[in-house]
Parts: sequence; C-alpha cells; structure tokens
Amino acid sequence: MMKERLRNTKNFIKNKMKFVLRPIWKAATVIMNFLYEKPILLNVLLAFIFAIILEVAGRQTFPLSTWGFMTQKTTMFLYSAFIIFFSYSIVFIVRRRIFVYIVVSVLWGAVGLVNFMMLDSRNTPFTYVDITLMKSVLPVITNYYSMPEIIGMGSALLIGLVLLVTGFLYLPREEKFTKPRTVKNVIVFVVIAAAFVGTTKYGLSTGFISTEIHNIRLAYSDYGTPYCFTVTALKTGIDRPSNYSEEKINKIVNKTEKASKKAVKKSKVKKQTPNIIFVQLESFFDPTQVKGLKFNKDPIPNFHRLMRNYSSGHTKTPSYGAGTANTEFEIMTQMDLDLFGAAEYPYKTVLQDHTCESVMTDLKQEGYSAHAIHNNSAAFYDRDLVFANLGYDTFTTKECMDIQKWTENGWSKDAILTEQINDVLDSTDNQDFIYTISVQGHGDYPTDEIIENPVIDVEGIEDEGLRNKYIYYCNQIYQMDQFVGDLVDSLEERGEDTILVMYGDHLPSLDVEDEDLTYGNKYWTSYFIWDNIGLEKQDGNIETYQLAATIMDRIGLHDGILTKFHQTQSDSKTFRSNLKNLQYDIFYGKNYIYDQENPYEATDIKFGVKDLSVKKIYESDDGIFIVGNNFTSYTNVVVDGNKISTTFHNKHLIEISKEDIEDGDTFEVDIISKAPRTLRRSPEYVYRQSNAGENQE
Repeated sequence: MMKERLRNTKNFIKNKMKFVLRPIWKAATVIMNFLYEKPILLNVLLAFIFAIILEVAGRQTFPLSTWGFMTQKTTMFLYSAFIIFFSYSIVFIVRRRIFVYIVVSVLWGAVGLVNFMMLDSRNTPFTYVDITLMKSVLPVITNYYSMPEIIGMGSALLIGLVLLVTGFLYLPREEKFTKPRTVKNVIVFVVIAAAFVGTTKYGLSTGFISTEIHNIRLAYSDYGTPYCFTVTALKTGIDRPSNYSEEKINKIVNKTEKASKKAVKKSKVKKQTPNIIFVQLESFFDPTQVKGLKFNKDPIPNFHRLMRNYSSGHTKTPSYGAGTANTEFEIMTQMDLDLFGAAEYPYKTVLQDHTCESVMTDLKQEGYSAHAIHNNSAAFYDRDLVFANLGYDTFTTKECMDIQKWTENGWSKDAILTEQINDVLDSTDNQDFIYTISVQGHGDYPTDEIIENPVIDVEGIEDEGLRNKYIYYCNQIYQMDQFVGDLVDSLEERGEDTILVMYGDHLPSLDVEDEDLTYGNKYWTSYFIWDNIGLEKQDGNIETYQLAATIMDRIGLHDGILTKFHQTQSDSKTFRSNLKNLQYDIFYGKNYIYDQENPYEATDIKFGVKDLSVKKIYESDDGIFIVGNNFTSYTNVVVDGNKISTTFHNKHLIEISKEDIEDGDTFEVDIISKAPRTLRRSPEYVYRQSNAGENQE
C-alpha cells in the first residue's frame, strides 16, 4: 500500500514537472532556433552578456564598478562588446557554427575566470603576456595555489579539452552553405570586419581608446577587460617613431657625445672602479609609510638607518604588485618600459633572440665582470636564456645553492644571498658588477594566521584577513632587513671598494592605493646607496631606468650611449622622443647607433661560480655514496648520458643505487633545473668497483 502511494506521488510529481518544464523547454527551443537563424542578433546578445560577465569578474578590486563602467564610460563598454561581437563573427564563414560558438564562449569565459583568480592572488590583471609566461609559472604554482586547487584546475582543463574534441567530432555542421548564401555570409563578415577596423581607427584618432598603456591595472579599470586583453596580445614592441631616420639617430648620438665630453671636462669627479652591487628586494617597501598602521617595533630598522646615513630616496618602478623582471629590465638596459607594448615583458619578446647594450656591457669596457644572482629558479621569466643576451658572465640561481631556510609559503629566504654575493666577489680578481634578485618577500600572502609568535605585530587594520597578510608580509621583510644589515657588515669587513644599491622591485599585493601612502604614489619604492669610498650623501627621487647612469656619473664612468644620454639629456625637452628613437633603433631599427651592425654577442654564460667535483665513492649494502663539493638538491648523477635517480644528503654527499651503475661506466654530476636544462656539469669520472673508497681526482 505504502509503495503504491509513493509510486503514485512520484508519477504525480513527474507529470507536474513535465507540465511545467515542457512549455519552458519548448519556448527555449523556439528562441534558440530563432536566434540560430539570426546569427547577428545572437552575436549581439552574446557580446553584451560576456562584456558584462568579464567586467563583473574583473572589477572586484577596482573603484569603478561594472555599472559605473557601463554608465560613465558607455562608449568604451560598447567598444568592448564590439570586440566580442567581432570574435563571434567567424561563424559566418565556417560550417561548424555551433562548435565555434562554444569555443569562442569558452575562451572569453576563461579570460574572465583567470582574470578573477589573478586579481585575487596577485592584484594584477590577466594579460596575454601571462600566457607566454606559463612555462616560468608552472614550477612555482604551488606557491599560489594548494594541491587540491591545482588538481581541480588541471581536471577542469582536461575535461574541457575532452569535451571540445568531442564537440568537434560530433556536433552538427552547417549544411545550408549554398553558393549564394556563402557569398552573402562572406559579405556580412567583411562588412563587420571593416566596421570594426574603422571604429578602432576612429577611437585611436579621437582618443577614446589608446595603445599607450603605462599602468595595466588602471587601464583595465578605464578600458575594460576585453579591450585590454586584446591589446596586450596585439601590441608589442616599440612603434616606429615618425621622425626615425639615420640622420635623426646620428644627430641624437652626436649631441649626446659632445655633451658628455663637455661634462667630463667640467666635472671634478675622479674616475673610480669599485665593485658595484645592485640588490633588488622582492616586493619590498616601507610599511611604516602606510597611513593608519601601527607596529610594535620598526619592521625595517637597518634599511631606515642606511637611508638616513647614505644617499637615498624613492625610485619609480614600472609596475605594482608584480612584474619583477620589468624593473630589472629597466635598470639593466636603462630603457623606459612605457615605450614598449601594453603589459609587455621584453624578456619574453625581443630579448629572446636579440642582444643589446646594457649596464653590464658598458662596465666591461672598464674591466668589470658581470654576475647575476637569484634565489629562485633559473628559468623563471626565461632569465636562463636572456641573461646571456644582456651580457652576464655568470648566473647563480637556487639550483646552484644549498638553501636550508624557506618561508611558510615556499619561497627561499634571502639570508643565503650574503654568502652568494661574497662567493662571486671571491671568484674573480678584477672588479665585479653583481645584480642580485631576492625572492623572500614574494606573495601570495596568507589571510590565515600561520606565523606563531610573530616578531612584528600590526595594528590599525579592521579586516582580519588583510591584517594577517600584513603580519606575514612584515615578518618576511623584517628578516629581509636583517639580510640587508648582514650584507653591509660583510662588505665592510671585506674592505674592497664597493657601492651597494638596494631597493624594492615593486610594492606588494596588499591593496595599497596612492591615498593610503604618506608619499602618495604606489609606483615609488625606497632605495639607498651604501658605499665605502666616501661618496657625498645626495638624496632624491630617480626613475628606475636612470638609476645606474646616476651612480656611474658619481664615480666618473661614462661608457655606453644610453648611459651618456641619461647623464646629459634628462633635462632636455626632447628627452622622451629621443629616448624612444634610441630604443627603437637598438631593438627594431637599423642599428644606426652602431653603424648598422649590432656589436654585442651573447655570452657563454656559466651557472654558479663554484665547480662540482667528486672526491671519493663509497659503497654500502644499500647504495653508492659519492663524496664531493658543491652539491645541491638539484644535483643529478648522469651515467653514459642518462640521468639516474639521485638522493641529495648535503652539499658534500649524494647517493645513487647500485642497480643504476656498473663497473666501467662513465658518469658525471650535473645540476639540472626543472626546465629542464643542465646548468652546471662536473668533469667525467669512470666508476670502478675495485677503486671505491679511493680518491677520484
């Protein structure tokens, strides 16, 4: 009886649901069929839907809301919708219309989702450049997302690809492509394309859109996600200046050379060639300059002391919240990144296959060796490739370091850099230029309280999650500040003539805006210039790309056209236009500066400054132990060209299995990055069971 009642109830509900849903489904089917037969109307509808979705996803941290963008910047919103509409217009010239609708919708949806995730984790919008950086990001993705999140994203991506392949194979194709209809569709597509091109040109000429994007975060707020993502994909490099010519370049160079010679004659500065060390501190800034914050003690006492006693001020960085590589690019090349494409990383574009003049190549004319140090992976931002094009002789990365201390969210602590800098100084007899890139202050900063008994406590923040972020961040930079003090102490003890420049590469992703700062600009970070050669204290604000030229001017060094240009032409009315001409000529023009032939060649860069060596081999019942020097956790034994499983114990001891090597095999010890790339290699050795325990030298 009860079962019959349940069955009747179930059937009743089922029939009612059919009664309710059938007309809804029927109406939806009629609407979809109607829209499918009216692709222009469907494209307009989808364009507006996705334009709204993308702005909602991308404006959770922007002061201008989606509604505000639509009402206050209506023209820009309509243009954003036009971009999406144009992307759907491909359906007019393909047979797989349903599949194309799905693909285009998935791609725009992915842009919105990834943009939302990136703004949440690093406070910087998603650009096309980030796709090109994917290879560099994958090795450190665990620093941003948990393993379940990574697995979820990977699974979603895999499922999406499977569904797309299935859709391509089985979704119906358009069968009504008669010749008249085909011609009509092509005409419609051409008209839409022409209208889009015309609208774009009109927008550029009238100024309601622009390709000159200096602040990508503000650009996303002003121009919207569809436009900004598109322009970062299409606009790279430096536009050819309207007055670019051999005559113009020669005029700039001659004027610069004459001004430099005149300045040198007038100058009373005696030429000096001390060691020059740049230390770029990851996400480092002075949190005491944030209004309303209170601390139980000074979070950066050494940095404050050195700013008081030596030349100091603020340097303007090209980005906020991210973009380490672009800050170092400006300093190393002395080029203004604002002249490049929107959100461009030259490391991922022009420097992939182009050498250029740099601070390093200039100083080599004075007998310097050039070294880079970074306690992160060699391949991040493709530094392992582009640093050779910039003129570095050596590059010491975390793969070459025996790192023992890590932050709570997985970044190397900076204390190890003191040893690394001194090792580089010990490795040569001549003067050294060292560019050091730290990593300890890197985000993402946890919203939970993960540091027990923090040394630095922060008050004045109501939001508990943001307060925890600040506590975590301030305790990291407190330790970074201890590294600052230790490095200066070690350089003082060495006694070699040295200039040390320390600064933050950009502000951290802590929702800091201009109005929150006592000095009112979130693109300025603090710097100091320590020295032991008696330089006069000179404070002031400096553009990042002029920092190196300023320092070299103070010690009487004037090598390289860009160095001389910044030293003599920074006050000229034509400074910016002439700088653009020089940058264009070096990277994209005819190299008129160098008589139409690029004189710079990529260096045979070496990774690390300490050799790998094997001293002894011991056998036990469990395995084979190799004793040597300068092993790291990235050390691998390679037998006859094949990498075998290697266990790292310490910098003097590694272990391999007896099953992986036989008597008479030739082997070597390599440091291999996750890229993968062999960074450093020991000499070859021959394994002899009878000689186990004897010296291998």
